[in-house]
Amino acid sequence: MMYCISVLLLILSSFFLQEFCPVLPWAYDSRLLLVHAIFFAAAVSVPFPVMLLFALISGFVWDSRYYIPIHSLETGGNGLEIPFGFTIFVFGLFGAFIQGVRPFFRQGRWELPVLMVGVCTLGGQLLEYLIICFNRGGIITSMEFWMKILMTSLYSMLLAPFLLLLFSRLAGMTGFKIQMDGITRRYSYDGDAV
Repeated sequence: MMYCISVLLLILSSFFLQEFCPVLPWAYDSRLLLVHAIFFAAAVSVPFPVMLLFALISGFVWDSRYYIPIHSLETGGNGLEIPFGFTIFVFGLFGAFIQGVRPFFRQGRWELPVLMVGVCTLGGQLLEYLIICFNRGGIITSMEFWMKILMTSLYSMLLAPFLLLLFSRLAGMTGFKIQMDGITRRYSYDGDAV
């Protein structure tokens, strides 16, 4: 219980720290999406119902903070391009995807969870962009757009090992059990499994 409360406080504090993440002009005006990186790294370390609760809280706070109702001119100004609460759906959907690699994280294998943090960040941005394009009635892309999304997801992927290490240490300090029992194989001296 203490682990989940600590992770929730870390997610909520990431909204404050997100304000200080600068836009990097040399990297196609991309920036680190700290909230997304922390949420996806936390999603791989907690059970599914807790991840859904974190998705609800994180998505609601994200939309409350960064939501701008943009009305589409093609629909006569009546339809919103992205509805309020869509980020809850994005966090829940990609949090469910990253839950699929949770057994790897519980075994102590971090390669796939680190990659999935970047993939989920990329997928969330693309899904929001596709919804905007669907409401506008056409897809307009450029090389700068793709590079901006790729660099943003790369930053999340580079931060993921440090976040997973932080969550592992936090779990050890609070007594939360991440590692599964009985996974390691014992070997004898002649190389055969016992």
